[in-house]
Amino acid sequence: MNGLFNRWSRHAALAVGLFAIASVAHADVFGRLKIVVKNADDEKPVAGAKVVLHDSASVKADITLTSDANGIVNTGPLEARAWKVTVTMDAFDKDERDFTVVADTTSDIEVLLEPQNEKVIKIKGDKILIKVTDPSTGVRRDQDFVKRFPATAGNPQSLSKFLRSNPGLAEDSNGQVHPRGEHSSTTIYINGFQLPGAFQGRAGQVLAPGAIESLDLLTGGYAPEYGSETAAILNVKLKSGPMAPFASYDVQGGGYGTFYGGLTFGGQTGEALGAPDANGRSARRLRYLFDFSARRTDNQLEPPQPDDQMAHNQGRSFTGFSNLEYEATSQDTFGLMLSTNPAKTQVANRTGLPSRYAAYGQGYGYGGTLSKEEADLLGIVSQQDAGQDIEQEDRNSMGVLSWRRNLGPNTSSFLSFGVVHSGLDITNNNPDVDLNDLPENSSIEFNPTIIRNAHNSEIQGSVSHSINGHNLKFGFVYDNQTGNESYQLIPASQAALDALMELDPRLVPDGDTPATLKMKREGYYFASYIQDTWKATPKLTVNYGLRFDTFKQDQNAKATDGSNEDSSVNESQLSPRLNMAYALTPKTVVRASYNRLFIQPPLAQGSFLGSQIKPERLHQFDFSVEHQIGSRQTLKAAAYYKDIEDQIDTGLLVEGTQIGAYTSVSLGKGQVRGLEFTYELAPKNNRGFSAYATWANALAKPSGTTNTGEEVDDAYNDHDQLNTISGGLNYTFDNDWTTGLSVYYGSGFASSVLDEDSGKRSSRTQVNFRVAKANLFGNVGLSLEVENLFDQRALMNFQSAFSGTRFQQGRRILLSLNGKF
Repeated sequence: MNGLFNRWSRHAALAVGLFAIASVAHADVFGRLKIVVKNADDEKPVAGAKVVLHDSASVKADITLTSDANGIVNTGPLEARAWKVTVTMDAFDKDERDFTVVADTTSDIEVLLEPQNEKVIKIKGDKILIKVTDPSTGVRRDQDFVKRFPATAGNPQSLSKFLRSNPGLAEDSNGQVHPRGEHSSTTIYINGFQLPGAFQGRAGQVLAPGAIESLDLLTGGYAPEYGSETAAILNVKLKSGPMAPFASYDVQGGGYGTFYGGLTFGGQTGEALGAPDANGRSARRLRYLFDFSARRTDNQLEPPQPDDQMAHNQGRSFTGFSNLEYEATSQDTFGLMLSTNPAKTQVANRTGLPSRYAAYGQGYGYGGTLSKEEADLLGIVSQQDAGQDIEQEDRNSMGVLSWRRNLGPNTSSFLSFGVVHSGLDITNNNPDVDLNDLPENSSIEFNPTIIRNAHNSEIQGSVSHSINGHNLKFGFVYDNQTGNESYQLIPASQAALDALMELDPRLVPDGDTPATLKMKREGYYFASYIQDTWKATPKLTVNYGLRFDTFKQDQNAKATDGSNEDSSVNESQLSPRLNMAYALTPKTVVRASYNRLFIQPPLAQGSFLGSQIKPERLHQFDFSVEHQIGSRQTLKAAAYYKDIEDQIDTGLLVEGTQIGAYTSVSLGKGQVRGLEFTYELAPKNNRGFSAYATWANALAKPSGTTNTGEEVDDAYNDHDQLNTISGGLNYTFDNDWTTGLSVYYGSGFASSVLDEDSGKRSSRTQVNFRVAKANLFGNVGLSLEVENLFDQRALMNFQSAFSGTRFQQGRRILLSLNGKF
């Protein structure tokens, strides 16, 4: 305890010192605008013009500013979303336009006011959809996207299904998403707070899409402020309470015994701030928003057979989140975020595969490697018939306090403190096992009791300053980490006992006494950075800087046999980052970047095999070209390359089983290269057609020696997928009826191979469909969704070290009612 206190004291003092001069791994959701007002006739500056900024989310009061003698208006920090900019001046026509603020960047807007005393033919330019001043590689998704395209059909709580619409992300079974050749290593920044271990081994959700206002998914060109786990960054802006109070609901039911209910309400209260808007509504000091949802289904995760998909595959989940913001003064805003997301998921049982799998194993016996004929000769029945009953319980929760302060017209600061808990219990009600009389083989592998709890306590801060085309930012993060794990795997056969002996002798029972291995981890992750986003020329934006990361973890393992083993890892790295965006034309931008990255091991994921897991280090190079066609279409082509040392991968603790006990492993070295193409069609005035399409082509190859001392002999990572395609098409009618399709195609993971000699992979395609009408019956809307329209049940993983055997979930038809009150 004294060591923990001393470590906290030492780093808290360091954090306070850094905060006085700097800021850290805090990804902001604010940016600034520089508006230049000119006379369209002679392009001379117009002083005294009135500039009004209107928040598209109707959360903040209208902001009114006046251009200076040079016709310039510099705004304070603005939320990174769409704002309506209105410029008026006596003797000139009014100018109105929508503009999306880019986080951590000062974006330029040139306004040419037309004199009223001249007869002119005004040719209005196209709205610019691409961010020519943003050097990062990524896409933005918001609630409009969720409403138009049924990517999350079947499970509105699923963040992984929401994300698979983005280039470079390949969806796997068990809620996993693999970004650009990595297993996971994804960090979520929620309103600027860094949330670690986004998708590691969770059946439940860490954050539901319904709570998100907008999400910037970044896969490259990272500013130095981004760190921790950087295969992908999710920079999330949560919904806030609007000026007009509201309450909305969504009730859904359908196939596989699936039921869902959601409730969201929010608003503002307290003293009025600023002048009322055009509708007479005033912003107020306290903004509040609450979002709750619950879901149950009999087909929760991808099952181990294509036909009987509900065999012990029930899932129940809940998401709850609140976002409170109090604007104490014009300079100070305080925030409180609370979230809890528990889930209980049955581990699906194997019931047996069709005869075409006989040569490879039909799901009988240990690891499912026996055919039906072999099992019958040995008197072995399936897991379902044997009465296997294993359940996984997830507990994900967090609480964050934040303080944002405007220190001056060009300077702002942010400070937050948060706690995060990730818990995972795997328990069983299997038939009892006689350890003194084990059968040679059995379809039930183990009677597991696994308890995992990980806690993170984080303090983060940042200071940003804008001056002469430079956006300077300094920051720090200190994350105190503790983890406690307990493993008991009672073998149900001699084959399972042999597997335990090979895996780790400390897990082997002593006679008829089960073995329990307890792990304790303590440590911290600390980072600090300095960066500048510099508008070097009117066309060139450069983001550059340095980031320093430190990861330390002490591990203690105690086993029933009396062994007590201590180990430690302590690694640091100074990482340069350089990201550039060059606007060839107002509608064409070229981006190039080099990032040195440092990825910390996931605390919420067990890792006790072999030596302790070291942080992953890599060099990443990105290049892309993005072009806007007309007023509604964009095209983007991107290429990237990663050179990786100590690549962190994740797999089952016991290979071939279905039990959701995962562990991390270091693969020594890795290389990933890929090409990505994206097309998007925006709707016209929220009506008519809209669409998106992505194609990613990637190769992920490991090499070297793992942390267990084994040579990496696989040609590809188990999550390697050569081609990933996603797309969507929507049409919204004038009467607000809307219909949409989403498509996902994967050419097959390396873990889907049946015949090792041929190496042929199993591809899969899924089409989702939705037709909906808002306010069909007064304030009540109706929606019909079909998940997996063509009922494809392709093989996703086969006897995989990552997830055992998994098949695509079958067609699910759902009807929902939604509305406001």
